[in-house]
Amino acid sequence: MSSNLSSLAAAIPFFHLDPIEIGPLPLQPFGILVATGVLLGAWLARRYGARIGLDDDELRGLSAWVLVGGFAGAHIFDVLAYQWDKIPSDPWLIIKVWAGISSYGGFLGGTIAYYIYCRRRGLALDAYGDAMIYGLMPAFSIGRIGCTIVHDHVGQATDFALGVDYPKAFAAQHGYSEATRMHNLGLYELMYLIPLCLVLFWVVRKPRPRGLVIVLACTMYAPVRFFLDFLRFDESDPRYLALTFAQWMSILVTAAGGYGLLKVARKPAPPFPSPADGGDEGRAGAVGKGEDEDGGKAKGGSVGRAGAKRGKRAGGKR
Repeated sequence: MSSNLSSLAAAIPFFHLDPIEIGPLPLQPFGILVATGVLLGAWLARRYGARIGLDDDELRGLSAWVLVGGFAGAHIFDVLAYQWDKIPSDPWLIIKVWAGISSYGGFLGGTIAYYIYCRRRGLALDAYGDAMIYGLMPAFSIGRIGCTIVHDHVGQATDFALGVDYPKAFAAQHGYSEATRMHNLGLYELMYLIPLCLVLFWVVRKPRPRGLVIVLACTMYAPVRFFLDFLRFDESDPRYLALTFAQWMSILVTAAGGYGLLKVARKPAPPFPSPADGGDEGRAGAVGKGEDEDGGKAKGGSVGRAGAKRGKRAGGKR
């Protein structure tokens, strides 16, 4: 692969957004996009929950737990997987939340927080998990816009037409003495996340068993992420038995998603109700009954309870 830009066909030009200077504290475009994604994701999760009769207060609490657990996990696992060699010289690195984040670490931390909260509150894991994923994937996609414009997921040199022509100063940070074209892996992932989100938006409008949104997101996202990581630098993403931390996580997530898909496929998909049945909210009261994803009774029965209340208020309107 050539690093001489003059010999390559036209590609994506280098583009970078500088911080917005407002007073003494500059606003980082990446931070603005992440905050926007978080707000949108929380809104979508609550909107989805309202349609199927989930308790709004519980969704608010769960969203807060997932948010804190996600950000904590994103940094902790980034340190353990990518910066562990720095810990002896900087033992406080583990609490410096601004010093690196990992997307899979965020997924893992958020999942742990989600599981603990749901079990403590007696919530149906599959129903509330669908709501969280429905909000998470668009939020994550907006975050990947930030990754794209700040170029913090640069891959190896390439002559691929969707590569970015990086200037000499930027390329030098990755071991190239001249300006060169490299993969922008944040852009590639964003380009895939958009249709993935559209699929999830389409699925939730169809009769479906609970938990389908979770397993679809896992089985659609993880395999693509696995192959994209082969384009990363060894220096930025160390290999463990020839694979990156994200690739090992992708294998686990794909396997878990595939197993979950087999279980979900055996669940009956509830029919769409007529307006007289109280809309989506009424259906949630009828099919939720506070059961968890294995058919057992979840303490408190929040899905059925909330659905019954919402269905009664809805008066047959969606």
